[in-house]
This record gives sequence, structure tokens and C-alpha cells, in this order.
Amino acid sequence: METGPDFKLLKDAYAIIDGIPETSIDLDMLESVRGESLENGTIRSPAGWLADHPAFAALGLSISDDGKRLLLNGEAGENSSIALTMAQIFRLPPADAQHLFGDRNTYTLGDDSGLSDKRLWQRDLRDYLKAHGQLDPDFEDRLETRGPFADPVNPSEIRAL
Repeated sequence: METGPDFKLLKDAYAIIDGIPETSIDLDMLESVRGESLENGTIRSPAGWLADHPAFAALGLSISDDGKRLLLNGEAGENSSIALTMAQIFRLPPADAQHLFGDRNTYTLGDDSGLSDKRLWQRDLRDYLKAHGQLDPDFEDRLETRGPFADPVNPSEIRAL
């Protein structure tokens, strides 16, 4: 049985989250808004978006119907947090999982970069991969392909107050 983090799966997670608009990621809640689809208002944490992806659903990851709990194989373990569930999926030490999948307070302590939640998460995952010698040049070339701030709002989607 393999031990240690599943770096390939972490890189897959990075790629999946990279495809989600910045305004649809919120580190504070697993699912803060449930719209009809990604394009229609759904806002989730990285763990929430991963739970909705077929590759992670195949690993048993899902979100409860109320959007408040992360499930593994249909169950939310006793005293199980999002970070501990993600630790199981990625074979991460609990402290590393808390850092990568904790709420925004984990990220903002001393952070004055102005990065969006998405970019904060990606930066931390990239730093984690780099610290473990997992940033090969091919993967690194694909990182940070967009600006550090949220994508511009589509004017047709702006609603009058």
C-alpha cells in the first residue's frame, strides 16, 4: 500500500480548480450558494468543487444534499471535518490537509496579497507541491496562467439593484 501524499491526484485537483471561475470559489464554506450549474451561481470551496467532479465522485467523495457536509462513501464520519476527509482522499497528514482545505482564516493569517480565494488556494497547493519536489517543469509551465484577481464580470450577467 502506498504511503505519503498522492501528488498526481493533487495535481489533478489543481487542474480542476483552475477551470472554475474565481468568483465561484469561496474558502469559507463547502457550498455557500447552489445555482442550477457552474454558470448559474454555484459557489463552493475547492473541496466542494472536487466533490462534484466525476473523478473524485468515483473515489467516493460527495456533498450532502444540504451542501453543508462533505461525504466519503456516502457518510460524514463522526467528528469528521472537510480537511480530515480530504486528508483521506489525498493521503495527506491532517495538518497539511487543514492548510490546503481549511477555511479562509487558514489562508489570511498575515496574508495581504489581495489574491482571490482561488488564487490563495492555488498558491498554497503550488507551494506544497514545490516543497515536496513535485513541480516538474511541464506542470509548472501550466500554473498561474491567469492574473491574480477575479475574472472580469460578464456585463450581461450584472443585475440592477
